[in-house]
Amino acid sequence: MKLRVFEGFAGYGGGSFGLKRLKEKMPEIEYEVVGYSEFDKYASALFDANHKDKDGNPLKNWGDITKIDPNELPDFDMFMGGFPCQPFSSAGMQMGTEDPYGRGAMLGHIIRICKVKKPKYLFLENVKGFTHGKFQPIHDQLIKDLRVMGYGEEPLAKAVLNSKDYGIPQNRERLWMFAQMGGLPEGFNLNPTKIETDVRIGDFLDYNPEPSLYLSQAQIEHLKVKHNIDSFIVETPLCFDVYNKKIKRDGFCITITQPEHNSLRVVEVPKINKQEIVRKLSVHEQFRLMGFRISRDLSECEIDFNGQSYSQLSKRAGNGWDVNLVGILLNHIFSQLL
Repeated sequence: MKLRVFEGFAGYGGGSFGLKRLKEKMPEIEYEVVGYSEFDKYASALFDANHKDKDGNPLKNWGDITKIDPNELPDFDMFMGGFPCQPFSSAGMQMGTEDPYGRGAMLGHIIRICKVKKPKYLFLENVKGFTHGKFQPIHDQLIKDLRVMGYGEEPLAKAVLNSKDYGIPQNRERLWMFAQMGGLPEGFNLNPTKIETDVRIGDFLDYNPEPSLYLSQAQIEHLKVKHNIDSFIVETPLCFDVYNKKIKRDGFCITITQPEHNSLRVVEVPKINKQEIVRKLSVHEQFRLMGFRISRDLSECEIDFNGQSYSQLSKRAGNGWDVNLVGILLNHIFSQLL
């Protein structure tokens, strides 16, 4: 099987990394990413550092999806992308297509392109709020558009999957959607078998984090007063949920978000004199929790960070795909289709 892929809203290329994982499990699938769309210059640079064509050259970035003429795009068999989630997220303004930055209209541009290119497959992602309440009409319009385009009477398989159920100790729920031209086979689903594991956030932390990540004792005391925390003394490394003002005792990390949300801290086990230790996640830890293979001593790292800043890389992680889950899900999809 040869699969030509176009990746929209690409970020660091979560879809492309997922395809690499698919190839490991199903070597009979040949794939080629024929192009991508990303308007953020830092995200584009990160994508280019990690994904090349068969000759080792950068893939063509078609830029802002709103300005793409689909007739100029190369043919492709699958469109994959996570259209901006902020308009539908409980952490955002929840303005849907009325989002003042235009992000809620991006789904329409996917449809606009696919009406012309007619890819065999659509693989999409968003927050689970996309199907709820006032956003239901947007979801329903997607279904209508897919029917008209020939993706079947019940065109869209959907599932809300959580990273913590597939070997990554992050509580990250996302809605995954898949369509096939002509319709999906009977019994098709987007629910891979969950993976039983006892890994927790402590197993995903660097052995020697940078000193700059640590809060001072004065900052820790301020955090305790501000959020009414009695103590940060723990017996195993845990995640402090800043938004909900509590230490997560289950050992899972809350959803990684963009750095401006400032939503989590790591609480370490005291080393001496019961001194409380609280810090930010490192870049490597964030990407490890996004499914990347990065050794805890940093001797091996699956992703080239392109020398970018902590802030920019944290933004990419917060907006990205869990590449471990993407690989598992793509394998589950094509195991059914083939």
